[in-house]
Amino acid sequence: MRNTSLTFSILLTILTGGKVTKRYLADKFEISERTVIRYVEAIAAAGVPVYSVRGKNGGYSVSSEYQFDSAFFTDYEMKHLKALLAGEGGEISLAIADKLGYMSKRKRDAQFLIETDDLIIDAGTWHNPSLYRSKMETLQRAIDKHESLNMMYVDRYEAHTHRLFDPYCRILKDGLWYVYGWCHYREDFRLFKLARIKSLIETHEKFERKPSDVYAKLDGSFDDFETVNVEFEFSSTILGEIEEWLGFDAVTERGYKYVAVAELPVNRATTAKLLGFGSSIRIISPASVKNEIADECRRVLAKM
Repeated sequence: MRNTSLTFSILLTILTGGKVTKRYLADKFEISERTVIRYVEAIAAAGVPVYSVRGKNGGYSVSSEYQFDSAFFTDYEMKHLKALLAGEGGEISLAIADKLGYMSKRKRDAQFLIETDDLIIDAGTWHNPSLYRSKMETLQRAIDKHESLNMMYVDRYEAHTHRLFDPYCRILKDGLWYVYGWCHYREDFRLFKLARIKSLIETHEKFERKPSDVYAKLDGSFDDFETVNVEFEFSSTILGEIEEWLGFDAVTERGYKYVAVAELPVNRATTAKLLGFGSSIRIISPASVKNEIADECRRVLAKM
């Protein structure tokens, strides 16, 4: 009698994988290619229309009418179906649960690019998007499984710290991605910028969620920056850049010039941002920002 669990696993791999080769199946299930052929023949004999395509781009595939769409189950249905199968135990149940896990992974991969037809969210950056998405996938796995992560974080002062972190959820705010959860290093709930997470290592250690209120964090400043109201004048040549940065509401037209007023964090990033516009802007207030810009210009000139 053939291994029913293996037969079912091979079938679901073909169903969800599009087109797969004998070599792929042999490597995946640690069997010979001849054994793969016997299992595929058994699947075909059971009435499943498995097609074998020869050549360089060949492999096994199943008619699209028989394939599983990863959107067939909702996230809620997928989660509870996997839990039910895991509770049943047995080789068949575990094999099905494994394949459902693969399908749900495909759904999670898709969600990093598109959520609905009228809202597209790409979690990657323009520069090195695969690395950023990999970080997102690691976080999502840990969130789904309630597993702690070892994280190296670089704060705004460029200090590197290793932290054990229990991730609760990912957050998109003000165009930036954050992760919220329990920080063992600070023994408190924290929000961390994904761009400042240098590395993530999965511990596979379970954690229990503590009562928390992420919305209380969202009402305040993520990094507890000191802020200041900045007013500056700028030319029309950089109007588009300023509007993208601060929004239309922050900009008013004043004669032949434009003026922007916004509450900005007091840090090096703000200074660098303003300096980046060069002679196209003039700081009106406050004096502290004007002085910092002037001091930075002197520091640059001193090194030339």
